[in-house]
Amino acid sequence: MRNKKVFFSMLISQILFGFFTLIWFFVSLMSFMIFDNPNGENMFWPLLLFILNWLYPVALIASIIISWVLYRRNKMKAAVTISLVPLLWVLALASLFLFA
Repeated sequence: MRNKKVFFSMLISQILFGFFTLIWFFVSLMSFMIFDNPNGENMFWPLLLFILNWLYPVALIASIIISWVLYRRNKMKAAVTISLVPLLWVLALASLFLFA
């Protein structure tokens, strides 16, 4: 271990984002309801929201891989920053539940 504080913060955050995948799964299944409107498939914003929702696992896996590669190369600040990219999806979903 090069830096224990960075190691444990990345590990804990990525485990929490992994647990959030369970919540994402149910939200992603409900996201098909965006196209309930007969004109929904021709609208830009619902399609964009649908695509962004389904990009969460891609962003999660990519951030995990890239952050650990950066950690291995001793770029600690960049590794922590990249490991927090899935937080964008978590905050967006939390704000949707809190304010909508």
